[in-house]
Amino acid sequence: MKTLKYLALLLLVLPLLFSCEDNNNTEVNQVANPVFSPEPGTYATQQTVSITCATEGAVIRYTTNGANPDSLSLIYRNPILVESDMTIKAIAMKDGMDDSEIVTGIYVIQYDKMILVPSGTFTMGRTTGDGSDDELPTHNVTLSSFVIGKYEVTQAEWFSVMGNNPSHFTGDTSRPVEMVSWYAALVYCNKRSIAEGLTPVYTIGNSTNPGDWGAIPTTNNATWNSVTCNWTANGYRLPTEAEWEYAARGATNNPDYLYAGSNTIGDVGWYDANSGNTTHPVGLKAPNGLGIYDMTGNVREWCWDWYNATYYSSSPTNNPHGPISGTVHTIRGGAWSNQPPSCRVVFRNWGTPEKDSPKVFNEMLGLRVVRLAD
Repeated sequence: MKTLKYLALLLLVLPLLFSCEDNNNTEVNQVANPVFSPEPGTYATQQTVSITCATEGAVIRYTTNGANPDSLSLIYRNPILVESDMTIKAIAMKDGMDDSEIVTGIYVIQYDKMILVPSGTFTMGRTTGDGSDDELPTHNVTLSSFVIGKYEVTQAEWFSVMGNNPSHFTGDTSRPVEMVSWYAALVYCNKRSIAEGLTPVYTIGNSTNPGDWGAIPTTNNATWNSVTCNWTANGYRLPTEAEWEYAARGATNNPDYLYAGSNTIGDVGWYDANSGNTTHPVGLKAPNGLGIYDMTGNVREWCWDWYNATYYSSSPTNNPHGPISGTVHTIRGGAWSNQPPSCRVVFRNWGTPEKDSPKVFNEMLGLRVVRLAD
């Protein structure tokens, strides 16, 4: 009887012993994960990135194009110079051991990414060609100077601030972020401002800290709709519709281009005939006269203003901020799936602030940020 009890006990214990042994072997036989130095993040200047592995004799392979590294990828031998936004993926390998996990490092380099738009007066609205009634009447607008993003906000920039990537077109984080609601754009602006030591501009519920705002609404929200903007704060914000058009025109009506920097759309934008039905990394087409890219086509861009089809008839002359209320917000710029008429610098569009629009519409929609000029 005792023998049977011992056998039964042994049968219970043996699986546990083998399980522990297997777990230990798995830990011992897997190569340590690569480590980046400096750590991934947002930096004001270019960085030199080193990759190390604690497993002696391991070979590190890496990519910088968004693809997962494998046994055919580049072997890491020397530090990598990161002069602009870059996503580095690395894996460590050694014969007789399991490969490490793939480790991703997203680096965002912020220098030279804002363009000064000088103060001035311009004629806003459709000054040439055909279009919609909401592009009229033309009217003079005077704007104070400001700085605007040289590029649309990229997926890398969004991830560095928000910790997620909502985009449909992934695989290269230098593409513009899309699938972004107007509400989410407010959060991004304030979080980025706080991270860079700037004064955030948006207030919701008496707080400028998005951590106090709660979850980003996915349905229309009265509290978020009552957001206020501190126009004297130096943080990031969405451009007003007037600022957007002025910047897209290159701060001038002469020459009076149809698109942002050219009368030939293919020179300056990605649209339905040349995009291949996808977004593209920012800055590949020619810039406009101020050195700003992709305002004609890649993704559409949110503006601050509530949209009103007849607003131009009553718009203030100096620094207009749009109607005081509304149900939808203004969207400007062309996108990868638009035809040329919808990519003109004067074309106006709108969207609900929550993310409830048709999916294809969201895949066309991103943002560009502005700040007060220093």
